[in-house]
Amino acid sequence: MGFYTGKKVFLSGGSKGIGREAALQLAGAGADVTIAARGQADLDATLEALQAARPGAHRAVSVDIRDPAAVQAAMDDAAADHGGLDVLICNAGYARTGDVATSPLDAYSELLQVNYLGHVHLVKAAVPHLVARKGHISLVSSMLGFMSVYGYSAYSASKFATAGFAEALRQEMLLEGVTVSVFYPPTTETPGLEEENRDKPPLVWAIESENSFTRTYTAEAVARELLRSIERGGFENVVGWDSWLVFWARRAFPAIFRFFSDQELRAAARKVASQGEKNG
Repeated sequence: MGFYTGKKVFLSGGSKGIGREAALQLAGAGADVTIAARGQADLDATLEALQAARPGAHRAVSVDIRDPAAVQAAMDDAAADHGGLDVLICNAGYARTGDVATSPLDAYSELLQVNYLGHVHLVKAAVPHLVARKGHISLVSSMLGFMSVYGYSAYSASKFATAGFAEALRQEMLLEGVTVSVFYPPTTETPGLEEENRDKPPLVWAIESENSFTRTYTAEAVARELLRSIERGGFENVVGWDSWLVFWARRAFPAIFRFFSDQELRAAARKVASQGEKNG
């Protein structure tokens, strides 16, 4: 029997991208999965795919994780239907780019509501069920949850908050027999990335084209590493050697890391200025 065989899993953001791939892999590994998201059509399509991967007691629930009462009801229903809860994966979230000077204030509050407080609502609703079965909580942050770059001040703030929450939660749950991990995914090919790219400022595009630190991963590969991180039981987790190198360099040599990051920013700014002159 594998690690996930018979496990009861609640997965937010489970209808698209990394969440969808994780749900499919969980089902294939023998888990009973509840996927939660807002869009009913995508939920229905993913639930059908889960049943095709491995028929089981899979569930799909439309819930807005910004609403704590709705989250509590969804969590209690899932635990009742499945006979308990073993794993909570807080994966729902989205990105929005822009600098501080031009970004609307609501960009900051909205990202915090979903990417951070949504996770808090899920955890608070799940804790009694997880304590009863000595389960696991996985909080999905981002590589921009331990470092940041131009254009991601609102997004990074929400992801840093998630990482900080995970640090304290790990100790709180230690006394209850519940393990906690935080996962820092890199740039990933998902519908969310496509949506983010539609409104991305030219300088942010240029910075990412100059980026020599990390590559873009498929949702399938990132989901696989997410599930492995839960099984391994380590607290902080990234994807691939390139992400580990960035994680280590940012912690061990922060000044040097910022120097090279600033060099890439300046190169990107020159590129945008040059393109503007050509177009002008």
